[in-house]
Amino acid sequence: MIRVSTRVLRLRPALPAAGVSRAFAAAPPVRARAAGAAPARIGRIVASSLAAASLAAAGSPWPAAAAVADGVTYDDLPPKAQQAYQQYWPALQLAADSYVFELYDLLPEPGRWDSIGAITESTDIGSAASVSKLEREYLTPMRILALAFPPDAGGEEMQAALNKFQGSMFQLSRLARAGQTTGNVAAPSAKEVAAVEKTWDDGRTAINSFFEALNSGTAGAASASGKVAPRLVGIPPKGAGYPRSKKLYTQLRKDAALCRNRGGEALAGLWGNLMVYGTVPGVNPCGSVNMANYFAQ
Repeated sequence: MIRVSTRVLRLRPALPAAGVSRAFAAAPPVRARAAGAAPARIGRIVASSLAAASLAAAGSPWPAAAAVADGVTYDDLPPKAQQAYQQYWPALQLAADSYVFELYDLLPEPGRWDSIGAITESTDIGSAASVSKLEREYLTPMRILALAFPPDAGGEEMQAALNKFQGSMFQLSRLARAGQTTGNVAAPSAKEVAAVEKTWDDGRTAINSFFEALNSGTAGAASASGKVAPRLVGIPPKGAGYPRSKKLYTQLRKDAALCRNRGGEALAGLWGNLMVYGTVPGVNPCGSVNMANYFAQ
């Protein structure tokens, strides 16, 4: 015998903007999950993005007190949204810097397009498994923020921008692999070069849309001293006039690699005290540019 339920769902009246945000604050936190990834791999994906973000979060001078659109305060956001914002905005700005200072510079050089294709490469060989640069530096911070923010505070727009960006990046990688001139092969046609540039620009537009949604959800963030929290800087067409410093970005990458080779901050400091690796007293063996001061520009 089949029993048919006679229960009728009763719809609640629509909540005002503040009520929606408070309702999300009371909801259980959403767990970020990579589509199609096995549980063990998900841990590696999330953990791989924490290295840069955790350093910036520890030394971040911008606290979490802000106002969002429609008069809803930052404090009305779910705690997970506040935590995600404070932890991952530095990783997102660094990703935008990389998109301009590294990726865009490769577009006019088909002989280096293999580096563009490599951005989506990952390995899955036992303990040597690693996620792609695309997943580690771009998609994971974007995904966590999109899931952490309520739809009425930019979460829906972030998710749409994330989907567009991910599609553009996989298309860019595919086009770069097809047109690369590594070895003795013919150069790509003007049409193929234009397609690569257009796909990069599609990704740029998606990044900007994500930043706009996040900025609107954290507008006016300020401390008790009145210092305004950072607003993520978007990427202009062709990267022209991008207001951030390529010189600082390059130095940050070099210093980070040097510090890794010396075993990290703690061990590098020990080597500096022992006068090895050519360091001198009073000079940071990990370099002068780090995640704690890079965002002061």
